[in-house]
Amino acid sequence: MGAGLLCVAAGWGLTRATENLADVIGLSESVAGGFITGVTTSFPELVIAIAAVRAGALTLAVAGVIGGNAFDTLFAAIADAAYLDGSIYAAATQDTLVLLTLALLMNAVLLLGLLRRQTSGVANVGFEGVLVLLLYLGGASLLTFT
Repeated sequence: MGAGLLCVAAGWGLTRATENLADVIGLSESVAGGFITGVTTSFPELVIAIAAVRAGALTLAVAGVIGGNAFDTLFAAIADAAYLDGSIYAAATQDTLVLLTLALLMNAVLLLGLLRRQTSGVANVGFEGVLVLLLYLGGASLLTFT
């Protein structure tokens, strides 16, 4: 129970810190949530994926990332149920739609990588790894600087 309360407190603190940082930097809530909070809360998944790769459990690494994406998508439904002023989707901004499109494109590239099965590529990284990184950096730049 203590760990659960600590998680709630950390989540609340991260939300407040992200809101304050977004105000200082001048970012929208969508950009701050999509990138600052998204990156911060995804670090544990990154560590697990790297550990799985290092241990030779490659399928575990890929499945963990894809499974995390699928589970995270459920959070939107839970947030919608918690939002008391109607549908949270109706309150979403254009930035949120850009983030959703970016996520869909990145997942489509992952799917292509699983279908194509390239064994090596640029710097021994498959085309999908390079393309996902470029999409993420491009989307982050688009939302941050426009």
